[in-house]
Amino acid sequence: MAVSTSASSTLPLLSLHRAAGNPSPAALSFTSSLRAPLLRSRVAAAASAAPPAEAIPEMPEETEGTGIPMPSSIGDDGEQLLFGATDGKETFTRPCAQLYSSLSDSFNVSQEKIVIMNSYGEKIVGLLHEAGSKDIVVLCHGFRSSKEGRNILNLTDALTSEKISVFRFDFTGNGESEGVFQYGNYYKEVDDLCDVILHFKKHKRDTRGIAGHSKGGNVVVLYASIHRDVASITNMSGRFDLRRGIADRLGSDYMERIKHYSFIDVRDKTGRSIYRVTKESLMDRLKIDMQRACTSIDPNCRVLTVHGSDDDIVPSEDALEFDKYIMNHELCIIEGADHRYTSHHRELANVLAPKQKIRIKLRSYWVPLIEDSCKKIIEAAKTTNAKTMGPVPLPTKRRIYCVLNSPHVHKDSRFHFEIRTHQRLIDIMYPTAQTIDSLMQLQLPAGVDVEVKL
Repeated sequence: MAVSTSASSTLPLLSLHRAAGNPSPAALSFTSSLRAPLLRSRVAAAASAAPPAEAIPEMPEETEGTGIPMPSSIGDDGEQLLFGATDGKETFTRPCAQLYSSLSDSFNVSQEKIVIMNSYGEKIVGLLHEAGSKDIVVLCHGFRSSKEGRNILNLTDALTSEKISVFRFDFTGNGESEGVFQYGNYYKEVDDLCDVILHFKKHKRDTRGIAGHSKGGNVVVLYASIHRDVASITNMSGRFDLRRGIADRLGSDYMERIKHYSFIDVRDKTGRSIYRVTKESLMDRLKIDMQRACTSIDPNCRVLTVHGSDDDIVPSEDALEFDKYIMNHELCIIEGADHRYTSHHRELANVLAPKQKIRIKLRSYWVPLIEDSCKKIIEAAKTTNAKTMGPVPLPTKRRIYCVLNSPHVHKDSRFHFEIRTHQRLIDIMYPTAQTIDSLMQLQLPAGVDVEVKL
């Protein structure tokens, strides 16, 4: 069997091999070229006039998170998910995502509400989406958001449509989890993430990837700088310099006011208090050194940073700073995307969980041989629960050869010979490590040429 292999797509950072084993590096070759395009220069916006020292600043309209963390939160798109009244399991049929459609059929996803007790004696509430993989991806929300944030929900759809199990949860003090909301609190959220990963480890479930948006992106980077038990992390719109962005929310004189009053109450335009910034919580943020955290990440841990070029909260230059100091790093800038990836959720999902497909092209001079080979390939793929499309007959190539019967008397007499090359195309969707192993072990006739594209 002649096999030529070429790679036409990159393996996503959060993509899991949904099987017990992993394919050998020699069997597959993936490119890694998610590099950022050149960023256009950004002009710093003029700072607004600072409020007087006695005044309490209003909450700006645009923040690093979306929505106020309430126990009964609804996603940013206004669509409330269906959850059971108890902590049991609930199975529902969902089309292969409004955002992230794959094939025309649907699949079942088991959804389970899980309560985890953290090291501080507080309950962490999350939802486990069982999509078929034993390994899971943990999603972390941003500042003043929750597991019901629109980005988190869209990423959950994108990953589960690729048969990747997902766990999304609320940090303590947010959403349904217990605790008091605090400004800063980065390492406390790192501890919450650690307790979540340990919980699944006790239940024989490995966490192959963690992803966080905005403040959650900083949390996953800090986690990877301390622990060595996660193979890949994704930082979406995280802030590199945590000293920036404070004045936009608290006012340019926030240090003088925090020293004088020991706290700052942040209110919305109606005068309702949203949260309180204490001196301790402010210092907790200011003392964090993201550069040191980046250089402390295990070189074997793959890091993907995704950022929007038009981010109005965290400038996209912060993504370039992460790229400077993280060793095993990939950078992707989504052109035109803002901090919440408004109108760019599909591009974000495609970066984190692109469609996986194996395309097999067969050629043979004899139809029975190529038909028998197609049958074997489809049977091998179906035994590993992979979906197949085809075989699709491609146009038959004809090569005609003209040979003279005689160069003298019978020079006008000629023989015509024809060679016909029959072609078939097969697409294997959602391949696993077992699918690849099964295909590698196939014994196809010598008269069939096989070309495989990943």
